[in-house]
Amino acid sequence: MRGIILQSDSYQALALQMEAGGDEQELELPCTDGLKDGEWVLATFTVGDEATAVAACVVDRGDGLRLAFTERDWSRLWQFANADDPPTIPPPSMPLPAFEVRAPSDASVLIVDDDADLQNVVCAMLKASGFQTCAVGSAEEAFDLLRQSRPDLMVLDWNLPGMSGVEFCRRLRREPRLGRLPVLFLTAHSSTGDIVEAFSAGADDFVSKPFRAPELAARVLGLIRRAQMPPPSVRSGASSP
Repeated sequence: MRGIILQSDSYQALALQMEAGGDEQELELPCTDGLKDGEWVLATFTVGDEATAVAACVVDRGDGLRLAFTERDWSRLWQFANADDPPTIPPPSMPLPAFEVRAPSDASVLIVDDDADLQNVVCAMLKASGFQTCAVGSAEEAFDLLRQSRPDLMVLDWNLPGMSGVEFCRRLRREPRLGRLPVLFLTAHSSTGDIVEAFSAGADDFVSKPFRAPELAARVLGLIRRAQMPPPSVRSGASSP
């Protein structure tokens, strides 16, 4: 999967562009760069110094190539264009602003990592920001827990015993009840190929090890807030006369 970057002058400009393509959930592709009909890409949308990334399929409608999105990725991009909070994915090498992160009431996070020491560190970091946490050591244990309860977000390691984190994420996206659960990968796998594979599997964000507590908490908070926003169809319906 190739990565492409699409720049917008403002959030309003991106939102207006999305409104124009809302019925089909498609956007014009101004620069083709050798892309072909039916090819899937990782599209990074930037506004100033902020960005978000979603998967999209290149389609040819006879009047130029366009990007088509699944409902889930279209909703994520809509939330980026219309949200007041910082995006979940700062561009590479952009320092995170210094601010205190406080979790919403009862916000819960599931950590899936087979390293007990890292479990304790991540739990302590998130608890310090007010998140409720629970940790398990494998994908199988996570599935058992998710059958009984639904956290607000899952922090997932790449290397797990048995089913890998990437395989687990793909399977999770096929579950109707859990398909929209926000997933943040926390892993030492940080090459461009690894990041693309994580997003292709259905990840919502990606934090490389080693990491900073404020960055982790801020990204977790951003994902939870976006997941709690109503989908575009609900928001559009609420504003209709």
